[in-house]
Amino acid sequence: MQVTLRKTEVNDFEFLRKMLYEAVFWRRGENPPGFEEGLSYPEVKKALEGFGHREKDTGVIAMADSVPAGAAWFRLWKEQDAMRGYMDDCVPVLAIAVAEGFRGKGIGAKLIKELEALAAEQGIDKISLAVSKDNYALKLYINQGFEVYRDMGDWLIMVKDIKLSVKK
Repeated sequence: MQVTLRKTEVNDFEFLRKMLYEAVFWRRGENPPGFEEGLSYPEVKKALEGFGHREKDTGVIAMADSVPAGAAWFRLWKEQDAMRGYMDDCVPVLAIAVAEGFRGKGIGAKLIKELEALAAEQGIDKISLAVSKDNYALKLYINQGFEVYRDMGDWLIMVKDIKLSVKK
């Protein structure tokens, strides 16, 4: 399987929505809402609302043998409308998901590394994210150098200092 990465394009929006749904409703043992219902929840809906039209909105798509296999993106937020994972107005929040069937193949790590490079090009020093403590992706984030910024009970806000990991 050959994995290539590319920046998001306008026609990727539906795939980003699918990956957002996967990222939010990742627990397989639970009864998640339907796709459209889940994406209509206000906290979920705003994650992609107007994506690409705000300063520093940045996304990457992973293609495995020309098939979309995963996506990651980051956005800056203001405190009054912040997403889960928010640290401050200068630290973008990362969202990431790898499609079922492509997990455990290093795609998530590649997506994170590519976003780090793009963030560094934009002068961004840190990226944050939110993760449930029981999420299998927690190990990925730790392995990629994310550290716990704040313990929120059953979930964590994690941060990665990009300037320590990306060579300029």
